[in-house]
Amino acid sequence: MSKKMVPQWKQKEVDYLVDLMEKYESIAVINVAKTIDRQVQEIRKVLRKDAVIRMSKKSLQERALDKFEKKTGKTHIKELKERIPGQSALIFTNLDTFKLVRVLKENKWMVPAKPGQVTPVDIIVPAGDTGLPTGQVISELNMTLRLPTMISNDTIHIREDTITHHVGDIVSTKEASVLKKLGVQPIESIIKIDVAWTDGELVPPEVLYLDIDELREDIALSYIKAKTLAIKFEILDKETVSPLIQKAHREALALLFEMPIFDEKILGEYIQRAEINANLINAMILGEGIVVSTSNEKEVIKEDSKEPEKDDDEEPQGIGGLFG
Repeated sequence: MSKKMVPQWKQKEVDYLVDLMEKYESIAVINVAKTIDRQVQEIRKVLRKDAVIRMSKKSLQERALDKFEKKTGKTHIKELKERIPGQSALIFTNLDTFKLVRVLKENKWMVPAKPGQVTPVDIIVPAGDTGLPTGQVISELNMTLRLPTMISNDTIHIREDTITHHVGDIVSTKEASVLKKLGVQPIESIIKIDVAWTDGELVPPEVLYLDIDELREDIALSYIKAKTLAIKFEILDKETVSPLIQKAHREALALLFEMPIFDEKILGEYIQRAEINANLINAMILGEGIVVSTSNEKEVIKEDSKEPEKDDDEEPQGIGGLFG
C-alpha cells in the first residue's frame, strides 16, 4: 500500500506516536484487555505531569516504531514490536521504569470476579444489608452462593460473613453475576507493564517486577559466601584484609603457645589459655568445671594439705607450667 492510500487520520496518528517516542526516553507497553477503561483513565490523571498514555491500533504502533527506528537508529525496536499484544496502550515517560512500576502498583483497583476466573484470594461476602429487594434474587443468593440470608425492612440481609470461594476456586458465570449484584469486588487489579523500552534497552517484566527485598537478601548472602571463600583461600583485598590480619594473629598466637617462648606483652592471653586448658582437664578428669577469675588478679587456691606459701618474689618455673 502506498503512502498516498493511507488515510490521513492514520498518518497523523503515526506521526504523533513518533513525536512522543522522540520526546520521551522510555516506552512501556500495557495490555488494555486486562484492565478496565476507568482504571486507565484514573492512572492517566495520576501520571498527567510525568507521562502520556496513548491507545492506538497495533498496526499504527508498529508503523510508528518502524519509522522511529529508521529515523533514530535506536536498538531493540524490533523486539519491542514483537512484545506488543493485540489490544495495547503505550506509556511514554521520562520516569525511571521501576518508579513507573511503583506508581502503577500504588494505584490498584478492587474489581469484581470475572466468569471463569481462578480466584487468587478468598472471596468473602460481608454480613449486613445487601440493599436488594425480596424476590427471585434471594433464591440466587441461597442456591448459587449458599449465603445465610434473612429479610428485614423489605430488603435481603446476610446474617454473617461468608466465604463463597477459596483461593484457587473457579468462579462460574452465575456466581460472578450474583457477586456483582452484591457489589462484592474482591480482586486486586493493577495495570501491569508487559515490557518496557528505555533509550535502546529492552526491560522485560521479570526484571521490572523483581522482589527487591528478596533480591537484597540474595545479594547479602552472596556477599557473605564470597567473602568467606576469599578468606579461606587468602585472597587479599580491601574486604578481606581485616579478617585475614585477625586470622594471622590467631594463628601466630597458637604457634607461640606451642613454643618455649614467653612474651610479657601477651601475658593475658597466656593466662586465658591456661584457664581454658585447666577447665578442659578438670572436666575430663572430674566431670565438672572450675571457677576461673574474671579479672587480671591472680587467684590463689589453698589446698587442704597446708603447704608453705611461696614468696611473691619467687621466680616462676617456666611458662610450660601454666599448661601442665
